[in-house]
Amino acid sequence: MIERHGTTYRYDFTKKGRRYRQGGFLTREEARDAQAKAIMSARRINTDFIRLCESRLRDVELRRSKGHFDRNEFLIRRLIALWGTQQEITREDVKEYIESIAQVSPEKANRALTLIRALFSHGIKEGLTDYNPVKGFEKYGVEHKLKYIPPVEDVLAILKVAKEHERIYIIALLHTMARMREIHKLKWEDISEGYLILRTRKARSSNVSARRVPITQALKGILDNLPRTSEYVFTNPRTGGRYDNRIKLIKGLCRRAGVKVFSAHNLRHLGASILVDQNIPLSDIQLLLGHTRVTTTAVYVQSINPSLSDAISKIGGIK
Repeated sequence: MIERHGTTYRYDFTKKGRRYRQGGFLTREEARDAQAKAIMSARRINTDFIRLCESRLRDVELRRSKGHFDRNEFLIRRLIALWGTQQEITREDVKEYIESIAQVSPEKANRALTLIRALFSHGIKEGLTDYNPVKGFEKYGVEHKLKYIPPVEDVLAILKVAKEHERIYIIALLHTMARMREIHKLKWEDISEGYLILRTRKARSSNVSARRVPITQALKGILDNLPRTSEYVFTNPRTGGRYDNRIKLIKGLCRRAGVKVFSAHNLRHLGASILVDQNIPLSDIQLLLGHTRVTTTAVYVQSINPSLSDAISKIGGIK
């Protein structure tokens, strides 16, 4: 649109959600010619930004988990659609995008902010850019809700409706308090008489850390009767190898059993809370869960420690 602005003319148009406006032209024809050039410029792809995005995705795919790659890919595709034709991505662009997400969910806005910051930090490291428009941005304050801990009765309910091989898998998760991917990587050679070895890796480029977890007699007896169809204890019948992801399994069993939906990760919280109820030291629970910091373990423990109950009962005696 060409419009008069005081004693001069200006153009004003919006393309792909971005507004383009410039004034100071002496004639309407001059403003119209400038607008045409601006429209052509707006169509140009910012190849530097595209190159940055592609480099980041290659790096994440190589070094990080598939889930982390999928989250980055989803966001970056949206950013390309939003900023791919801009000559420069500014702090205002990032602010506007993050604020639009925060109106729906501050948690999602914080996650997007972290990924965008990592995107431009990667660009600086690789020499693809010298500017991070996210630098200095603060995260939104969010309420940290307690993780849901399923009642033991609900766990028994899903075990009742599960098929035999599913039941054994869930018992293994519960009795070891393992992460799902750790159980998927468990091999027969990792099982000894009194313990089993669980392995995890935070990222593809990081070292594999292993820990010994005592094995219960109940779990040992169950595993001894399992057929050995591959080197892995739990073999995917469709591939003949280990499972990659079984997130939907427990959630589906919860719906079949008619209980509140929980995940395999919630079983780790349940196990930690059961142990703290038995006065097991937090440092021991930390080792079983495979946490680097005891502060992480403290987040898992949500039941009231018996010592706290004793302490508060003494206060209750003051009348």
